[in-house]
Amino acid sequence: MTEQHKVHSYPVTPQDRMNYLLGVYSAVQQIGIVLKFSGQLDTDLLKQVLQLTLKKYPILSCRFVEDEIPYWDRFTGRIEESILNVKFCTTSEEATMLKAHLAEPMEWISGPMVQATLFRSVCDVLCIKISHLCSDAAGLKEYTHLLASLYTRLYKKEPYERIEKELLGEEAGFRDQGPLFAAAGITDISSFPLQEPGTASLWSFPSTLDNHAPAITTRTLDREQMIGLISITKANGATVNDGLLASYFRSIAKQAIYMEPRTIEKAIGITVDLRRYLPNRTTGNLCNLSAMEMPAIEMDENDSFEATLYKVKRAMDIIKENKPGLSSAVGMERMASMPLSSAKAMFGSQVELAKQAQMALPLLTNLGIISKSSIYFGDAEVVESYMTAPIMYSPFFSMGASTYQNTLTLSVGYHTPAVSEQAVSRLLDDMISEFTTNA
Repeated sequence: MTEQHKVHSYPVTPQDRMNYLLGVYSAVQQIGIVLKFSGQLDTDLLKQVLQLTLKKYPILSCRFVEDEIPYWDRFTGRIEESILNVKFCTTSEEATMLKAHLAEPMEWISGPMVQATLFRSVCDVLCIKISHLCSDAAGLKEYTHLLASLYTRLYKKEPYERIEKELLGEEAGFRDQGPLFAAAGITDISSFPLQEPGTASLWSFPSTLDNHAPAITTRTLDREQMIGLISITKANGATVNDGLLASYFRSIAKQAIYMEPRTIEKAIGITVDLRRYLPNRTTGNLCNLSAMEMPAIEMDENDSFEATLYKVKRAMDIIKENKPGLSSAVGMERMASMPLSSAKAMFGSQVELAKQAQMALPLLTNLGIISKSSIYFGDAEVVESYMTAPIMYSPFFSMGASTYQNTLTLSVGYHTPAVSEQAVSRLLDDMISEFTTNA
């Protein structure tokens, strides 16, 4: 047994802490992944696999302790027995039950940090929710692949004890940002320049402050539509992410409210996976390692999609040339030296200003490609999969995008009646229309 499995408390990283602060004021900090199978899973095997991951990643069995210097505290009781919840449903009930479950808040501060629910009908659907305090979307994807690998090994009758010994004997990896800074050549974070605020005028998705009921709305771009999106972005020398962002700019603009005086320049916050700087693009542990950038473009309502795409590509190229996300990562590291109460007070005052103005910059979270090939749990193939981002409190607004088997899923987590379901549906429909009309 490695040292990490003997201790009962663990340090909170600057990124864990930042996601806690953001969650207290702006979102239900949970990330979800949905896996739809070609058949049914063996629930006993699945429970064993989930139990193995709790041993591999003790952070999942912890709660976030909100002290001035916060820390992770491991549960002393056993949580393995309740690790998997099975809900029986008919095929016709499945979609409604799944949608309600995805929007239901988990105990993302008090833990456990992971929740697994199997929806059983003719074909199973597995939903994993993880607290953003301990992991980002990239971490959840790695966790999902670990589940699939362990399940398949048990399915093939490999002894549990041998798998457990191998799993716990592996190097623990890291959760902090130190190796990231070393890989990026940053030796002194105190002298690293932080990003200057831009000149773009503030705009926001329309909302009130009546944050009562959590909700999630999704839309899917099928393979043919996805091929069209890839085609148009490729023809313009851009990426699919550029295409998503261009469509988001254009679709938000149709409903946005603006802070006066307006400027022609508008910005959207986007997430950056900082694993790009690591030699193997992985930390070897479950963690947060993401940051933010804010591409800004000059918007003209008469622009074509291609014109917006060109502006987005140009803005993203500039960001890519200047070590994306590192300024944000350094800022989180510096803020970690503040007592938690001071950081909460600072965030609270900023959020109060946003609430008074009922405005916050729209965000795009590209959750990325779930897998480049089919995922299998034993002989059960994952035929559909998508991810969901945190559920925001207005005026904060975010859209997530994930891809599996050339199928793109857009998702928005929000609270009603603060944000109208009709307005969110219109936004997503407008985005799909941008893809299909211009492809």
